Amino acid sequence: MRYPWRLILITVFLLLFVLAPTLARWYTDWLWFGEVGYRRVFWVPLLSRIGVTVVVGGVLFALLYANLRLLLARNGSGDLIELGRARGGRSYRLPPPGALPGSVLAVLALVSFAAGIAASARWPMFQQFVHARPFGAADPIFGRDIGFFVFKLPVYQYIEAALFSWLVLVFIVAAAVYSLRYSALMFRGSWALPDRVRIHLSVLAGVILLVRGWGFWLDGFGIEYASGKAIYGATYTSVHAVLPALRLLTVLFILGALLMFINVRRRTLGLALATAVAIAAAWVLGLGVYPGIVQQLRVSPNELTVETPYIANGITATLRAFGLDGVREEAFTAEPLTPAVLARNQATVEDLRLWDYRPLLSAYRQLQTLRPYYAFLDVDIDRYRIGGRQRQVMLAAREMETSRLSPQARTWVNEHQVFTHGYGLVMSPVNRVSEEGMPEFYLKDIPPVSSVDLPVNRPQIYFGEATESYVVVNTKVDELDYPRGDDNVYGTYQGRAGIRLSALSRLAFAYRFADARLLLSTDITSSSRMLFAREIGTRLRRLAPFLAYDEDPYIVLVDGRLVWIIDAYAISTRYPYSTPAPGTPGLDGDPLAGINYIRNSVKIVVDAYDGTVDFYLMDPTDPVAASFAGIFPELFKPVSSMPAGIRAHLRYPVDMYEVQARMYATFHMRDPRVFYNREDPWVIPTELFGSDTVLVEPYYVTMRLADGTVPEFALILPFAPANRDNMVAWMAARNDAPHYGELIVYRFPKDRLAFGPMQVEARINQDPTISQQLTLWNQEGSRVIRGNLLVIPMERSLLYVEPLFLQAERSQLPELRRVIVASGPRIIMAETPEAGLSRLLAAAPPAPLPPGTPAPPPSVGGSVRELIAQASETYERAQQLLRQGDLAGYAREIERLGEILRRLRESQGP
Repeated sequence: MRYPWRLILITVFLLLFVLAPTLARWYTDWLWFGEVGYRRVFWVPLLSRIGVTVVVGGVLFALLYANLRLLLARNGSGDLIELGRARGGRSYRLPPPGALPGSVLAVLALVSFAAGIAASARWPMFQQFVHARPFGAADPIFGRDIGFFVFKLPVYQYIEAALFSWLVLVFIVAAAVYSLRYSALMFRGSWALPDRVRIHLSVLAGVILLVRGWGFWLDGFGIEYASGKAIYGATYTSVHAVLPALRLLTVLFILGALLMFINVRRRTLGLALATAVAIAAAWVLGLGVYPGIVQQLRVSPNELTVETPYIANGITATLRAFGLDGVREEAFTAEPLTPAVLARNQATVEDLRLWDYRPLLSAYRQLQTLRPYYAFLDVDIDRYRIGGRQRQVMLAAREMETSRLSPQARTWVNEHQVFTHGYGLVMSPVNRVSEEGMPEFYLKDIPPVSSVDLPVNRPQIYFGEATESYVVVNTKVDELDYPRGDDNVYGTYQGRAGIRLSALSRLAFAYRFADARLLLSTDITSSSRMLFAREIGTRLRRLAPFLAYDEDPYIVLVDGRLVWIIDAYAISTRYPYSTPAPGTPGLDGDPLAGINYIRNSVKIVVDAYDGTVDFYLMDPTDPVAASFAGIFPELFKPVSSMPAGIRAHLRYPVDMYEVQARMYATFHMRDPRVFYNREDPWVIPTELFGSDTVLVEPYYVTMRLADGTVPEFALILPFAPANRDNMVAWMAARNDAPHYGELIVYRFPKDRLAFGPMQVEARINQDPTISQQLTLWNQEGSRVIRGNLLVIPMERSLLYVEPLFLQAERSQLPELRRVIVASGPRIIMAETPEAGLSRLLAAAPPAPLPPGTPAPPPSVGGSVRELIAQASETYERAQQLLRQGDLAGYAREIERLGEILRRLRESQGP
């Protein structure tokens, strides 16, 4: 009686701990996809996985079953072996192996199912095969549309590799079984196999050869992914030696397969062996010896000449694949900065970014966290219309981290029902500093207090970057809405997110999260709702795991609501002739490392309160994104349907920009000869942050580009020549409509020095006044943090700006104390950028005037009324500089005031 109880216990165990959790996960996923409005997105991957599992598993099961039936079939008359007179003329019949047992069928089904499950993870590849889109461009070697390489070829290669592997395994097993079965006869002197065995092995060998011949044909297309010395992709040797050898091997393998099929009726094993010898010779000579001979005798002595067209192919493909083929290049003369240039670029001066995001994040955490359970994870930069003009700001969301609660407060009720959401955000202008060296706030405190026309009507953050745990809302327990003094304000969730908790869904979620308290809690009612997958990265990857996502979502305030904007990328590693991107230095697991095609085709908006997710297709011409839009037509919305308030905050993504910059640093050399000789490689320059040497990061600035008439929001990055520190060019990505996404590269003249960031850093260190002050601060129980050195183009001039922060050794609160400005050979440290720029220009020699240009009016002059106004303005400016401790600036303004008074006396006559 023990065995039924064991069976019952095993059945109960499987139901409770294997089947029930699986069904619970499927059921809750189905509820979740319905709640976010994308239930079809749940069904398409699931049905695709099932379909791939059934097809792959079914084909494999049929293959294994058919061969196993032949292998274990009962002996017929063909198995009667005549041993001959040497053994007395006796006849032997091998014992029948018996029928195919059910246990063997179960093993076959299990193996086939496992293989199908493994293959089902590749469902996007198979779906893209069905929904392939043309690129409208052909590869230069085979003349096929790029879509064949991106969508079709991976599937063909997968099928070939899988079939070949399983067929070889089956052949080895069959040969081993037949050898064991007939080994007794072979020991008795008979080496002749029965016809059935010969037919079986011949057909298997023929199919293997046929499949591998197809594989060699597909391998021919792989020459466009080869890493060569001169260029990534097909080279002279691969086209003129490797490709013909692969085509010859294809023919030989097909010929070998035909001979093996003929061997079914006529013994052609001798010819097949001869073909095998020819294949081996072609393999060794064609893929090993001959390419080496061609490389040494034809290519190496004339490499530049013979490889030129292939290098051109690689340059063209790489620029096209990374969206760099439309980069516009212009000359940048690096002229001296003048007052006239500065006056025409006041929008840039007024939005000079003084705050580095790292010290600012520390300041936000010290000044605006307000409660220990709140946290600022990062600082974003954006632009808003404030006071009738576009202003550049930095902002951060105040999120909830229940892990920061005291150990006594970290109860299940608090973590999942009370402390459910973050609250509000802080925002400050990039260029404003208080008298204490702290940021000035546009938005601050709880509830949010706004000093500008930016109200926050819905400050709660239920979905964000720190919302990793599930919460249950609308329970009998009130949620903490926000703290107020010594008391707290409580409330309930009013949004539409969440899954209603019925008895069945509570049970399913209890299984999913392995948390029985979801079932036992009496505070949860039928009106309660479950919010999970609240972390926006997790939320998006559940909906669209086939996209790559930017590492920096950013918070946006639109019409009083908080939303997150995330950039998503359509990527591929299969673009022919395109060189793969290197990984980001210092970033482990870079998701964009190794790709050779990228488009920022999708922008995603996630509501911080409701959790609604909208995918907007920015570039419908991108074939990769278009293929996914064909698979999920209801997932992607046209960008024309994006609200105007959100569209005004779209930014060119930094992650993609960095990849493009690293690629353009090499592939700006479009001349194959220059590229081959690596005559002009660029690198991302370095700078000092604190005391560390780091790569310059791309940064957003408000500036007027050379061809623009109004200031615009741009993402820029300088380039330096390899092994040198001066600047050679800079790249700008435009962010504002109608020029969004345009890339411009400005090249410096080679006969004029443009200081690079590290050269300016060295000159700062060499300045006796500045270095003495930095040394003094570092010795007084404080630490100097040198912020980002910004290289800001103004028309055809360059301005360098570096903020200096002072942080006490026992404090995490940095204070912005000085700003260093530089242009050309001049470097000034002052308390404000305005004071620094004034002194910088006062020390600058006048710029030469173009021929025929009338002389400018004197800096001081005009009517008596104008002189009196100038005197008043100069006096007020001098008093402000005196209050700031800028004695040099105060002396300069007093000197100017004296000049104005002298002019006034002269205007009154003797």
